[in-house]
Amino acid sequence: MKIEIIRFKESDIDTVYAIQQMAYKPLYEKYHDDGSNPYMESKETVFRKYMRAGTTGYLFVLDGTAVGAVRINIDDADKSGRVSALGVLPQYQGRGIAQEALLEIERMHPEVERWFLDTIQEEAGNCHLYEKIGYKKSGRTEVINERMTLVFYEKN
Repeated sequence: MKIEIIRFKESDIDTVYAIQQMAYKPLYEKYHDDGSNPYMESKETVFRKYMRAGTTGYLFVLDGTAVGAVRINIDDADKSGRVSALGVLPQYQGRGIAQEALLEIERMHPEVERWFLDTIQEEAGNCHLYEKIGYKKSGRTEVINERMTLVFYEKN
């Protein structure tokens, strides 16, 4: 399996929005995290986030089909990168797509010395994915509600 990593362009917003909706809906239904789940964002909000200064979006393409997406925010001053709203379509999850895509994106940004992200602590598969590719828990957590806590990771 070879994933193509394609840089987001404005015309990709419908695809990115659809991926984000489908990827995050099951998590929203499980945790009801109204204020923080990307599923709750409007298409206009998603577009603004992808177009922010310092942000680059990427699509993950498998056999000509966009199956995932992510936003990366690079802070040139401290040579760090933040991974946000990484989503893979449910029918493609568990195939190593997020792992391959994230490692390739890290290689595409050799200027980044430290990477940051957060995920749902209760989602063992997500935590395992990030730990498997070298992310370490920072020690910081944030309780979102009685069912869900975010755990913060970094990678040097």
